[in-house]
Amino acid sequence: MHSLTDLVLFVEVARAGGFRHAALRLDMPPATLSRRIAAMEARLGTQLFQRTTRQVSLTEAARPFYEQCLTVLEAAQRAQGILAASQEQPARIRVSMPVDLGVEILGPLIAAFAAGQPGLRIEFDLSSRATDLLRDPVDLVFRIGRPMDDRVVARKVADITTGLYAAPAYLGTVNPITEPAHLAHLQCLDLQTAQGSMPWKVDHLRWPAAPGTSTLSANSVALLRTLAERGHGLALLPEHIASASVEERRLTRLLPRASTPRWPLYAMTATRLVSGQLRRLIEHVKGSLQATPLSKTTRRR
Repeated sequence: MHSLTDLVLFVEVARAGGFRHAALRLDMPPATLSRRIAAMEARLGTQLFQRTTRQVSLTEAARPFYEQCLTVLEAAQRAQGILAASQEQPARIRVSMPVDLGVEILGPLIAAFAAGQPGLRIEFDLSSRATDLLRDPVDLVFRIGRPMDDRVVARKVADITTGLYAAPAYLGTVNPITEPAHLAHLQCLDLQTAQGSMPWKVDHLRWPAAPGTSTLSANSVALLRTLAERGHGLALLPEHIASASVEERRLTRLLPRASTPRWPLYAMTATRLVSGQLRRLIEHVKGSLQATPLSKTTRRR
């Protein structure tokens, strides 16, 4: 069996009546096209074209082959059209995302996109677990941090800026925090991810997990925010998660001039060959987050 590409080349040469015109339509060098057809004739053990200085024409043996090739290519085009139509109008897109980010930011953005797509059904799977795109029934995954599986296609859609936060009541029980080194002597809250503890980096200091005494950990930044509000320690939180708590004075920003991590947010798919609608959804989320960065997003209650 020969590839559809070879059949396309053969049909174009037959239609054009020569290699030069066919090569122009195919956007390839005439010499390359001639070699491809010669290799095809060698595999088939049959001469397909009569070549003269003036024209190229089908041999008698090639005429019925040409007619069957037309049938095959027309069927392939119809099949591709059906697939394209189904990709442009999918009945359902299944999206997996972290719970906190899904509730606070991504869920409303995706719902706004779906509102303008009649007949489109969005199914949300809110989970912090590592989703296997090649096994789980999910079309799109949003995750914070670089993907561990190099088989998937990851598109960066935003950066999540972070800061250090603690409750005023907790800060009243400890010595003033004026430099990053002081964190090693404090109660800090540990954020768990699918890859393990989230590393901390404050200015030039790095820790593989929450520094200091860390007796509480969670895979939810919203829960860590609540724990920090209730005086259980310091938390490294996304700015958009902590902003309302700061405004309402339940949390205080610490070392505001210190550099803290920026967590990349990725949209991941199992392949680059995604539907137009799914591609537009990813671009909608990316464009929305560029227009209103997460660092400026205020949590609504």
